Amino acid sequence: MIENNLPTILLIFGITGDLARRYLLPAINAIARVNELPRKFKVVGITRQSDKLFYRMDTENLEDYLKLKRYLNGIEKNFPAKAQRLFYLSVPAPAVKSIVKFLGKSGLAKGGRTKLLLEKPFGSDLPSAKGLTRDIAKYFKESQIYRIDHYLAKEMAQNIVVFRNGNSLFKKTWNSDFIESINILGSEKIGIKDRAHFYEQTGALRDYAQGHLLQLAALVLMDLPDQYEWKNIPDLRLLALRKLRVARDKRGNLCVVRGQYAGYRRESGNPKSAVETFVSFRLESSDPKWSGVPITVSTGKALDKRLTEIRIRYKKTKEQEANELVLRLQPDPGIEFGVFTKRPGYEREILVHHLQFNFMEYYPDLPDAYEQVLWSALNSDHSLFASGAEILESWRIVDDIQKSWEKSAGPSIYKKGSSIHKLQRFLNR
Repeated sequence: MIENNLPTILLIFGITGDLARRYLLPAINAIARVNELPRKFKVVGITRQSDKLFYRMDTENLEDYLKLKRYLNGIEKNFPAKAQRLFYLSVPAPAVKSIVKFLGKSGLAKGGRTKLLLEKPFGSDLPSAKGLTRDIAKYFKESQIYRIDHYLAKEMAQNIVVFRNGNSLFKKTWNSDFIESINILGSEKIGIKDRAHFYEQTGALRDYAQGHLLQLAALVLMDLPDQYEWKNIPDLRLLALRKLRVARDKRGNLCVVRGQYAGYRRESGNPKSAVETFVSFRLESSDPKWSGVPITVSTGKALDKRLTEIRIRYKKTKEQEANELVLRLQPDPGIEFGVFTKRPGYEREILVHHLQFNFMEYYPDLPDAYEQVLWSALNSDHSLFASGAEILESWRIVDDIQKSWEKSAGPSIYKKGSSIHKLQRFLNR
């Protein structure tokens, strides 16, 4: 149910872009169909192009922001109260700093009802992330900022907290006394397709692991909120991230491997590219309840299948006790738990079978992650958004990896269609 019925103006910078067309506009329509939009709601699509459907402005011109301010004031004259204004920056990363600056200088950033929604990437390393954080903080308070990691808004990601908190069997065994290892996987079947320019500037570590997968790690490792107090979750994720670091082997080397799929250099147009399309690294936590539990994070492109999942392997005293819990975000979001049973017959053969719950079987119309993002921002709910401190901690975690790669040889080459599990094994050598 809509909690915030304030008149609302949603301004989308980059309205003609792919993100707005494929995700934002359909999400708005979906929220409207279930009557969850404020009664007074208007979308202002902003573009630099000549388009009669949208508001045209030069985002590098202060005078255009002052005109926009007057335009919004005119809209509000038809509202019963002052509107909350959501500025959604669906623009390339280099444009963010400039737009934020002009929103501030024009006075559009002021007011408790003004919100700023930002898409990743939030910097390219720890120093740039700190710089971006400082630049935004000049004009917007932290309470106004909504940093979007749409993985946090996926139903299964939200259900990690509920699953841990609502099932005593797992709640009481969610620690190093019972858990042997945690494996967080993000496997993609596609290569870079038409994103060569973007990928050459990012790579697997910055594109997927630093943001999406480390946030999933935080949800798995964090302390649980009391009585499902969702507003406390960002702080709990932050505390979990602060206790993480990349593990080192006996020789003092970082436990990390990187690879590049065969043919990437041709597809990217860079015959000397050292960009990784696969990365796997092991984390360790200083939290006593996770002492000795290896946490592996792996992601790659051009692999054998598409999946994002968390595998929790339980300790054993013999092979038939090695239970494994799988929390799957995609495809087919759901939960799977392997249990050992006797196969019917005279031989008393023991087999593993899987207890499964698939969300789509019960809820075929799961809300899209961007529906959750927009609805939460409308209602001033920060629980599905990354705080500035979380962003800096995630960059701090991978900072040693980035620095080590500056002095090392390039990535190893792997075949297209390789298994993420097979490539992970190089981490154990």
